[in-house]
Amino acid sequence: MSLHETRKIKIHQPENFQFNSIPDSHAWADLHDHPTVEPIGPDMIPVIDLNDPKLIEKIGKACEEWGVFLIRNHGIEPKLLNQFSSQMDRLFALPAEVKLKVAKADALDAGYGGDPISRFFPKYTWSEAFTILDSPLEHAKKLWPDDYSSFCEVMEEYKKAMNPLGRRLMHVMLLSLGVSEEEINNTPMGDFSKIKTVLSLNSYPACHDADRVLGLPPHSDNGFITFVYDNGVSGLQILRRKDDNGPKRWVTVPVVPDTFVVNVGDLMQVLTNGRFHNMVHRATIGKTYHRMSSAYFFASELDVKVSPLSKLTDPGVGPLYKTVTWPELLQMKNSLSYDQALEAIKIDSN
Repeated sequence: MSLHETRKIKIHQPENFQFNSIPDSHAWADLHDHPTVEPIGPDMIPVIDLNDPKLIEKIGKACEEWGVFLIRNHGIEPKLLNQFSSQMDRLFALPAEVKLKVAKADALDAGYGGDPISRFFPKYTWSEAFTILDSPLEHAKKLWPDDYSSFCEVMEEYKKAMNPLGRRLMHVMLLSLGVSEEEINNTPMGDFSKIKTVLSLNSYPACHDADRVLGLPPHSDNGFITFVYDNGVSGLQILRRKDDNGPKRWVTVPVVPDTFVVNVGDLMQVLTNGRFHNMVHRATIGKTYHRMSSAYFFASELDVKVSPLSKLTDPGVGPLYKTVTWPELLQMKNSLSYDQALEAIKIDSN
């Protein structure tokens, strides 16, 4: 099976990355559309201690001004994170023919293939991914017929630990905007059965010509928030929008031990009536280091309607966005250019 024969589901095996020169199918022309800067001075991405007495204030400011921040003292045990990283290593070290046993039939399925957003872009990404929607048991049995339980146990323990953290953080975000406990209870954050979680494990092999390839193209996440955890290799960049400190620029997210990166997603921007903004980000590739990361997405269940909270609408102006479900948002990204979905559900104030 060649790369071109798997284009529908965007599967990339590490063996296929051993090129003397980058093929056109993988070459991205606009990687330097904006300058790249380090996270210093005005581009210092907030690092927030979850034990900080000013937590609510700092979380709100980070969501309004950045759409991304790092958290420390998050309560996830180092032992679990080490086990989680080891299982990611184990997964992506498997031979390509083994991983293809659990290949996705469709981009939104669970299993092995490319990141789901890959289907929105014309070029191949320099990456591979494994998506977990519910239990990874059936896939794990095919990958490790005689030793699948350890992978499943670690993935389930990781999700079990992350879910309360996600609930807490979304709760704090809304509190920072002055939303009452009663109002929060009427959102998906107040009823976790209305929250859909997706875990994506990602591998970004090193490339000798890293300036011409991408691990993930520029995009915003679809859900409420995303937790990113990696193996300590740099590669995540966020697009700092034009402000008083200068024009648009790519800011490299620093590698800070024992932290998670938290991204604000599209549905959170809708829910907060634009007070919090989504974060456009991309994954770049290193010349010598293999980066692995996980993204744990918190979105809404498929039938849940998300609309701006009345508390956050301005008098005389009203909501900025129409009510939308997660599948409807995805469909707009599929039918329009990827970055136009939120613009399409804006309410015309004229």
